[in-house]
Amino acid sequence: MKRLLIIVLFISYIPTLFSQNSSDALRYSRILYGGSARFQGLGGAFGAVGADFSSIATNPAGLGLFTSSEMTLSPSIRMENSYSNYNMETNRDNKFNVGMDNLGLVFHLEGKNKSSSGFKGFNVAFGMNRQNDFNNRVFMEGTNNKNSLLTQYVNILNNTPGGITPGMVDDQYPFDISLALNSNLIYLKDTLNRIYANDAPNGGVIQSKLVTTEGSINEFDFAFGANYNDRLYIGATIGIPIIRYYEHSQYREVKNDQTIPYFRSMTFNQDLETHGTGINLKIGLIYRPADWIRIGASIHTPTYYGNMRDSWNSDMTGVYDSLPTGSASSPLGSFDYQLTTPFRAIGSIAFIIGKFGLISGEYEYVNYSQSSFSATSTSFSDVNTDIKNKYKSPLNLRFGTEWRIQNFLLRGGFGYYGSPYQSSINTSEMLVASFGWGYRVKHFFFDMTYRWTQTKEDYYFYDPTMVNPSQNRYTISALTSTVGFRF
Repeated sequence: MKRLLIIVLFISYIPTLFSQNSSDALRYSRILYGGSARFQGLGGAFGAVGADFSSIATNPAGLGLFTSSEMTLSPSIRMENSYSNYNMETNRDNKFNVGMDNLGLVFHLEGKNKSSSGFKGFNVAFGMNRQNDFNNRVFMEGTNNKNSLLTQYVNILNNTPGGITPGMVDDQYPFDISLALNSNLIYLKDTLNRIYANDAPNGGVIQSKLVTTEGSINEFDFAFGANYNDRLYIGATIGIPIIRYYEHSQYREVKNDQTIPYFRSMTFNQDLETHGTGINLKIGLIYRPADWIRIGASIHTPTYYGNMRDSWNSDMTGVYDSLPTGSASSPLGSFDYQLTTPFRAIGSIAFIIGKFGLISGEYEYVNYSQSSFSATSTSFSDVNTDIKNKYKSPLNLRFGTEWRIQNFLLRGGFGYYGSPYQSSINTSEMLVASFGWGYRVKHFFFDMTYRWTQTKEDYYFYDPTMVNPSQNRYTISALTSTVGFRF
């Protein structure tokens, strides 16, 4: 809260700082499924395994393998650690979070043809599965002896054809450049020719940025599954994902070159809040040609978020050696729009080794270039073109295994999520590893899983042609437990 995701921290540097952009589309399209501890313990490779509530988020046919009713609850604790390297200076930060990864009910109905051919059973389920967690914090700091964020602002104004007056700056750039002008961080050096300047055009400043994100995508699922002759299992899920995303960032520059006149420091605070509710449909099947093998397939329609809303504001403060402190605040901005995330398809296979264990794997197809924005009053053609040019379909693989020792089970899983970017400007590959255990008796079970996630991202403070990226690495350690009852 993908990246995430998530949580994704590659930002657009254009002056319309809070406008919807390709990074937003990726943040809400890239999914790292949460769910029950058993589901996570197998690396999420559950498309052909089934009989777990969380499987309805990937392959709802797994619901058809239930033979009893069930209730599950899966709280989790997470520690997010971030490591940054900006201009050869390293920093680290962390954030602790408690959440709910899964809450579900399954109701089992026996089929009329249990002793003969036909449908053996039907299952109905509803509840919540977490799709993304955006809680994170990263601190980046380093010395820049080439330019300043204010240099970019001055370049934008001075390269405006015909020049631009201070009043026009207020109208066109109310959330960033106007704040710098009104807090005296940039100023009109040549009134006649409308030439602007700042005190540190060639850098000589220590730059830092603290970004704190919160929120999640929780999907409320309503699913139906059926068992035909203990060989074919089918299912469908209506998913209603809810986005909650909050981001606060504080960017600072502090004078490092004592020859810079007047300027001492600047602070730029930005706040963004995003909410949205979507809907999608998932259908799937699992076929068991023999008792030792299961083959699964599912498709997910694009998720349509019809009521996305962004709210944002910012403020800036300049501190000087011999001048009064200057400060300015933006108005409160808001915008309503729609977002469509990509189609998905998942193919899976599981090998069942008697009553002793299983090995499973799956491949997920998703093309992030299919994401798109729309709005009744605004054209997103440029942004949608940028999405198509920037993203691609990565290689997403998940593997898992589970072994039984009487009433105890041991599990392990691994996931690889390839880079969604077409170019090498950012990689953002994601690695996921998990292991866990479980205890199961007739009417009760308890599972626990540790999941480790790592991804890397290049973060640009502003225009990538002017600054080096902060090379960031994120690791998440999550402990999820599931309590379940069968009835």
